[in-house]
Amino acid sequence: MDWKLKNNRQAMGWPLLILCLAQFLASADNVTLSIATRALIQDFGASMAQISTANTMYPLISGTFMIAGGMLGLIFGWRRTFRTGCLIYFLAELTAVFSPSVTVFTCAARILAGIGGSLMIPAVFGIITGSFYGREQAIAFGALGAASGFSFAMGPVICGSLLDLLGWRWAFGTLGGLALVILACSVLIPSPQKPQRLVRFDLPGFILSTAGLFLVVFGMLQISTWGMITPFNPPFTVYGFSPALLLVVAGLLVLLMMLRWEKHREKYSGSAMIPQSFLRTAQVRAGLYLTMYIFFAYSSGIFVVVSFVQVVAGLDAIHTGLLIIPFAVCLASTSMGIPLIFRKRNPRRQCRVGLLLGVAGSMLTTCGIEGLNFDISIVTSGLCLIGASMGTVAASAPFLITSALPERDAQQSGGIQAAARDIGQALGVALVSMVMLTAMTFSMKKLTSEVPGMTPQTFQAVKNMTVIPYLSDAGFQAMIVTNGANPQDLAVLTPVYQKSRARVTRAGLLSMTVMTLLFLMGTGKIPVTLENALPKGNKSH
Repeated sequence: MDWKLKNNRQAMGWPLLILCLAQFLASADNVTLSIATRALIQDFGASMAQISTANTMYPLISGTFMIAGGMLGLIFGWRRTFRTGCLIYFLAELTAVFSPSVTVFTCAARILAGIGGSLMIPAVFGIITGSFYGREQAIAFGALGAASGFSFAMGPVICGSLLDLLGWRWAFGTLGGLALVILACSVLIPSPQKPQRLVRFDLPGFILSTAGLFLVVFGMLQISTWGMITPFNPPFTVYGFSPALLLVVAGLLVLLMMLRWEKHREKYSGSAMIPQSFLRTAQVRAGLYLTMYIFFAYSSGIFVVVSFVQVVAGLDAIHTGLLIIPFAVCLASTSMGIPLIFRKRNPRRQCRVGLLLGVAGSMLTTCGIEGLNFDISIVTSGLCLIGASMGTVAASAPFLITSALPERDAQQSGGIQAAARDIGQALGVALVSMVMLTAMTFSMKKLTSEVPGMTPQTFQAVKNMTVIPYLSDAGFQAMIVTNGANPQDLAVLTPVYQKSRARVTRAGLLSMTVMTLLFLMGTGKIPVTLENALPKGNKSH
């Protein structure tokens, strides 16, 4: 009898806590960087463009290598892969602490963090799939969702306190200490058995998947700065169009080539970076689709709210974290509570209810956004619904994927699930950023033309701007004067900007609503009974 079936109950304690801490580490690392922007600019003398590059480096690198990390876990063993990822994460945080420049911070620390995440996160999924069974596996995946929710809220509070009291280097050093603790405690983590059939690394598949995912994720991340079709400020254009969307399309074409290769590879060698079972099984495709939604909802909904409360309302990192805590509580309670409370449930209905909660949450949050302020009770209630939406979907999505796959493919699915999460996150940021920037530019040009008494100098300055960014009042005034506006017009132009800014904030949330409805349309292949979706623990590939 294998370890998973014999010692299933005993596995639910410390090992699961360690795996959840690893998930918290990966999320908290990104949170720390996002709230350390001002400190990094002051310490390194860095520009916003350099800090933006540092922010995008982790999702770019980790998303690119996640699928390869899933295959490496099968070859070398999940616990060894997990430990290697933790060690690289520790080195990344150590490099961040001692970085002498923003170049070293970005090109060494952030790249190392991305590589560490691409090994550690797929290993977390692989260990859970290979060491937990039945309802306990669903509970374990729910616990991972709860860990993500906890990091979303407590990350800004904890890391923001460290930043304010001790500085950003101490914040990254603390995360490095946590990586060491996880590494030391990894001896308690079970090591699922390797597949009986030898798995060889798929080098052509690795090259194609790396190139394809890099182009897709990088292109999505650049949409907010380069533009989707109309160029904002790209380094080059293609026949007058922004290159961002073309990069995404090129990446998708490379991934199609990769899938054709994988079909050939699996037929003749028995293993592949993306097994055919992922493509042939409708339930697996639906599960990956929902996995994308979880991080799409977070990156789009939270991105819009945080942008408004920090840029417009002036909340600091700690108070922003306190605002997000109810959202995280709802996410964690639904993600962990649903598998614990409901033994028999309808996954299709559950996921549809979750997506409808997301629609209601984004629409309610929209109602709480005003010109210069926000209604904290309405926004908090809306965020709670979005958190409940994410948690409800997270309680089923990973389990739906692993339950429909053979044993070996289920363990390997961690890398593919993690890649889907990164793509969903990049999609969320790209979508709302594009909607907000486009709406801001269009609204300002339209409203400015309707303001009586505006000098031709200011009107022409606004008209000539390719893109008008989302800024604070002071930032907007400095930017518009630099671009040629008459300073005497600021008294009438600033209220116009405030009105436009509130409009585009609501537009960003409504774009999340529309996309969530599209996700809802893809739930038809989800089973209606959980009994038909139990993990095939004794089935090998």
